[in-house]
Amino acid sequence: MAKSEEINLPPLPPGTHGIPKGNRYKQQFGVIVLVQDEPAQKSLFEQLTGHGHRCKVVNT
Repeated sequence: MAKSEEINLPPLPPGTHGIPKGNRYKQQFGVIVLVQDEPAQKSLFEQLTGHGHRCKVVNT
């Protein structure tokens, strides 16, 4: 897999803020679990964080 600095990207459109300075991105791995409702989301979040996992809650 090519590293991000090795990929030739198209030019940015006019008016954009430009390319971020330095290497702000790092490789991360995660899992998205879909649940039935908000109470199930809360329960799963508490279980996973209780086991020491770093979690983020999303709602779409």
